[in-house]
Amino acid sequence: MRLRRDTIHVEECAFALGDCHCIDCRRSSGAPYVTWGSVPREDLSVTKGEPRKIAHANRIRSFAACCGTHLFFEEAKNSETIDVTIASLDDPRAFAPQKVIWLEDKLPWVTLNESLPSFPKTPNAA
Repeated sequence: MRLRRDTIHVEECAFALGDCHCIDCRRSSGAPYVTWGSVPREDLSVTKGEPRKIAHANRIRSFAACCGTHLFFEEAKNSETIDVTIASLDDPRAFAPQKVIWLEDKLPWVTLNESLPSFPKTPNAA
C-alpha cells in the first residue's frame, strides 16, 4: 500500500497505528490526540520541498514548510522508523488506529473506542 500526501511517499504499509493522547502531541497538533503510523525510515521519501524540523525534548517533529501541517515524529535523528501523521495523508481511511497510548494525558471529554487496547503511556512503558 502506498501512503501519499502531495510529495511524501511511503512504499510500505504503516504499522503500529495508534492514537496518542500525550501532551506534546496535543500541543504540536492543536488537537485532542494524534493518530500515528510508524514506517521504516528507508521507505519514506519527500520528493518536493523540505519539511521544517523542530527538535524538542530530545525528539524531532517535522512540519510542511508551505503550510505548517504536522507530518513526522522521530525519536532521534537516526531512528530506524519514523511516525507519520495519518490524518495528513490524502486518503487516511485505510489506516485506522489499533491502540490508544498516553491515556494518563487524555483530556476528560475525549471518548475512546473501548474495543482498542489502551495504555497509560506507551505499551513498552505501561
